[in-house]
Amino acid sequence: MPYAFTTKSDGVGLYYTDSKPGDARPEIVLLHGWSGSHRMFDLNMPDLTARCRVIAPDLRFHGGSDKPAWGFHVARLAADLHELLEHLSLAAPTLVGCSLGAAVIWSYVEMYGCDNIGKLVFVDQAPSQWRMDDWALCSKGIYDAPSLANIQKALRGGLAAFADGNAECCLTKRVPAQMLATLKSETERCDAHQLGKLMADHACKDWRPILPRIGVPVLNLYGTCSGCFPQEGCAAVGDAIGDNARNVPFEGCNHWLYMEEPVRFNQLLLEFVFA
Repeated sequence: MPYAFTTKSDGVGLYYTDSKPGDARPEIVLLHGWSGSHRMFDLNMPDLTARCRVIAPDLRFHGGSDKPAWGFHVARLAADLHELLEHLSLAAPTLVGCSLGAAVIWSYVEMYGCDNIGKLVFVDQAPSQWRMDDWALCSKGIYDAPSLANIQKALRGGLAAFADGNAECCLTKRVPAQMLATLKSETERCDAHQLGKLMADHACKDWRPILPRIGVPVLNLYGTCSGCFPQEGCAAVGDAIGDNARNVPFEGCNHWLYMEEPVRFNQLLLEFVFA
């Protein structure tokens, strides 16, 4: 069911869906990636909501949430997540962060710790997209100032064309045509300039120092054929967290592996939640 709330800190309206408000079953919060929305999980929702209470927000600047002229920072999105968890009084939920959603969780951990988190799931995101002297396992497409400028130029060229190219980059296996149409329409709801500014903050962040501070169980999933990251870069997330984390590669899958293999993704997630 659709809901909305207004952030207390800056008065921005945020949209979210909640499958079972007030239900005491295990709670899962799904955080989508850059340029998407909660609709990115359309193929996952039926199985997940049958067994859990599932909350799926639209990050600010995305979907049905407000698109203010400020707040183009991963830390602002993490503050939004903090306010959402407080608004819903969630007790030890499992947070699932896909791509940018993973970075939002890492920023949340940096600012608020893990006391109110049950478990964490990260999906195909390296701890930094930026290429640095001590980090070569960066993004394949947005890793320095010139490549960031290129993606911002592509956004200005039109979100319809950008969405088509993004899907080509992030998918290897076939997904239903309706899912592709939904992905495109949700991207077109965004503002190109805002997406570019948000990516400028996201891409250059280095979350490696934060990962060892995560003290709750972690499931780290990544595609071996990701168009966005080398699989070694994503595996580095679980390696840095240590004994609390389990790395699981999806053979032959791309960045949006939860769309390409929704049955396996759901099975792993539910086994993790109920373990």
